[in-house]
Amino acid sequence: MARRRGDEFEDSDVFHELQGTVARRVRRLRTERELTLRELAAASGISATHVGLIEAGVGNISLLLLAKLAHALGVSAPDLFEGTTGGRSGVENTMSRLAGGVERVEKHLERRRDEFGRLADDLKEFLEQQREALNATAPDHPKDEELPRRVRKTAVKSQQKQGE
Repeated sequence: MARRRGDEFEDSDVFHELQGTVARRVRRLRTERELTLRELAAASGISATHVGLIEAGVGNISLLLLAKLAHALGVSAPDLFEGTTGGRSGVENTMSRLAGGVERVEKHLERRRDEFGRLADDLKEFLEQQREALNATAPDHPKDEELPRRVRKTAVKSQQKQGE
């Protein structure tokens, strides 16, 4: 199975640090509140198995699950990132990473827009060449713009039937 592009980040030290921080923080808050896994699961609407995996630092946790856990534990979602190293909070690190991702997407879209522009220009040039070639082979044939709309529609239908 092909790996997603995001997997490179999921294998990084930064990701593992965030994952471990959230896991330790959830477990610590749960035990401080004297909640069992099942009680936290019921309060958050997440299965006990999934809560156990989150506390073990396994897998990737969604923002929705973070919000549900934080609410059930009586803290804000950013509080679950408390304790990350590097002088910046886990939220700041995540926001910085996301900003970099947005910049990469913007650059990619700009390249694609340029590619489509060049493709459109090439297509216009090709159609103009074909129109000129057609006019050169039938010089007394009226140009498409000179034909009444009804005649153009009839000609198109006729050509379609001949192609079938």
